[in-house]
Amino acid sequence: MNVEYSVQLLLTDILQFHSDLEGSEIPVGEGVRDIALLEAAVNAPFQTFGGEDLFPELHEKAARLCYGIANNHAFIDGNKRTAVHAMEMFLLLNEKTLECTDDELENIILGVAEGSISYEKMACWIKEHI
Repeated sequence: MNVEYSVQLLLTDILQFHSDLEGSEIPVGEGVRDIALLEAAVNAPFQTFGGEDLFPELHEKAARLCYGIANNHAFIDGNKRTAVHAMEMFLLLNEKTLECTDDELENIILGVAEGSISYEKMACWIKEHI
């Protein structure tokens, strides 16, 4: 199998991203509400079944990571911002960047959070924008 990615984010990376946002211009609230939900979201993109990657493409992994963090609500506050930052860092570490406006990205993550954008739709959007 030709593996398209080389870098996987860890739980500690996501916790650091969230911590960094706490000191940003628009800070997030402190704290993790449920570490198990965060761990599930961080590990989901790299799940396998029968030795096969469930999310073999980079855009699928990025979407699963962002979608999971945004929807699992593991943090007390800042789930959407942390999800977007994690996705962007995952792509950057794997030598890809999103080519979109801030407004487009905001619309996507708001749609994910409110349930109008599915994981599949988000994965397609990412594929079109990297």
